[in-house]
Amino acid sequence: MSTKKNTKQTKILLVGAGKGGTALLKIFSNDPSIHIIAVVDVNPDAPGIILAKKMGLKISKYPNIFLEDETISIDVVIDVTANTKNQEIIRKLKSSETRMISGKAAKFLWTLIDVQRDKKILQKKYNKLKASLSENPNEEIIFGANPQMVQIKQMIYQVAATPATVLIVGETGTGKEIIASSILQLSHLKNEPFIKINCTAFTPTLLESELFGYKKGAFTGALKDKIGLLEKGDGGTIFLDEIGDVSLDMQVKLLRFLQFGEIRPVGSTETKIINTRIIAATNQNLEKLIKKKKFRKDLFYRLNSFVLELPSLRKRKEDIPVLAYHFLKLAVLKMNKKVETLSSKSLQFLNEYNYPGNLRELQSIIERAVILCNGNTIKPSHLPLLVQSTKTNYDYKKGLIDSRKKIVNQFERQALQHYLIQAKGNITEAAISARMPRRTFYRLLEKHNISKTTYKTIKQTKK
Repeated sequence: MSTKKNTKQTKILLVGAGKGGTALLKIFSNDPSIHIIAVVDVNPDAPGIILAKKMGLKISKYPNIFLEDETISIDVVIDVTANTKNQEIIRKLKSSETRMISGKAAKFLWTLIDVQRDKKILQKKYNKLKASLSENPNEEIIFGANPQMVQIKQMIYQVAATPATVLIVGETGTGKEIIASSILQLSHLKNEPFIKINCTAFTPTLLESELFGYKKGAFTGALKDKIGLLEKGDGGTIFLDEIGDVSLDMQVKLLRFLQFGEIRPVGSTETKIINTRIIAATNQNLEKLIKKKKFRKDLFYRLNSFVLELPSLRKRKEDIPVLAYHFLKLAVLKMNKKVETLSSKSLQFLNEYNYPGNLRELQSIIERAVILCNGNTIKPSHLPLLVQSTKTNYDYKKGLIDSRKKIVNQFERQALQHYLIQAKGNITEAAISARMPRRTFYRLLEKHNISKTTYKTIKQTKK
């Protein structure tokens, strides 16, 4: 209370109680350094007048009542009416000490304040989402209804509580690092060091010094001792990404570390013992590399105790609509845009595309679409030409019956997803839209492993 009394307040007469005046009124009402003398508007039902009444402020149809009263001290008159005659009257009546903001300057003022307010609201939503993802890491990647992903989710919960070494296998962009982070967050080591090492980011020689550290003078440029990344992760978790690309010499040293926890800095004769949990990942087929003598069999067996094999996105197409909306939500916050939905045709193109880049590529496609979208719906024209030109491939070698079955299944899945999205997961409404019995609709959902719950938070699409 004492702060308010000691603060010198700026006394403002607000002329105009439409959108602009109301926006300013809301902002000024929360600022203790501003005192609103009155709100003026010829329209008694203007939103700013109604708000001023609720706030207990003085109101009037005309500004001269306050400008001609010598007992009222006014520092600033803000006129957002864009009425030139009104502005001329105010200039004549106001005292020389009263400043006036009107016309484009006033419009710019309330627009700027409104934009800043929207940015603060958006930032709060973004921070809330980030906090939510941090507390619930499995929400960062939607597992969807794909049976293999559902199984992987269950396996993550089981292995996270153990100290077992985990090997994550999958194509580039399938979310291997996200899975590693999920395991960490669900383990007892979540508050301990988490060291991520991309094995392809260093040459074989440099990788050794980065992992194990080095002693001063070990090589040219080694001006002082350096602790390796493995030692920095002592007591925590080490994530070795792209382990399949490590050289054979380096594999020998990694094997000893995995077996005994031993590290020896480059140029040192002393061995240190550290204790870490290892999570490794690769997009390579390690068994094929073993046959080509490019990967050690003993290292493979050491890593192969618990394997999580992530499917490519083209093998879990039933999850594409849910994943697309998940990435849309993230992109909207990141790009500061108000895009709400994807058109049915856009979803169809996204469903038919094969995604060589997997989840990472889908996320990039959605971000690009949000940037190009000027309305609230992503349309086919906002998608890359490669995605727009996607066509169903007919494999005539499989014969007419098998080819037809494949196309029918593809159509059924897309149609079911379309009706579920429109009905926001309500089976009854979706079945009515599809013009089929509810039981038949249910049977088709079971056939295609589609879960209604994943569609309940999706906003209705527009054609």
